[in-house]
Amino acid sequence: SDVAETLSLDKTVLFWILFGGLGFGFALAVQMRVMVALVLRRALKAWRTDLEDRAKANSAVVWAAGSKPLPDAAKPWLCEAVAHLQATYPMPLNHLRTARRYSTILPVLLIILVAVGRFGLGVI
Repeated sequence: SDVAETLSLDKTVLFWILFGGLGFGFALAVQMRVMVALVLRRALKAWRTDLEDRAKANSAVVWAAGSKPLPDAAKPWLCEAVAHLQATYPMPLNHLRTARRYSTILPVLLIILVAVGRFGLGVI
């Protein structure tokens, strides 16, 4: 009947709109993680030349954006770099935290949506 076909089409369209939106959100979150971390590493490199080493600068960015405090045994350069980032770049660090959160949540939501679309709605 026409009503059943319309409902089936509506479910399919809704599924793909949600899938596209979640997929786009995931891609945007990953892009934000990469770009913000890159900019913060470059800012550290401009601040102190001994942080030109990507691994050192990356660890400072990770600790600055993390929720855990630095361990007492942390090296002095790391403490200084984390303090500098947190004092100078609080908004980019907040953006990085948000991007991290969404880049871990959205793939789970995509998997759930695919399962619901397959087993619940029967659209794929």
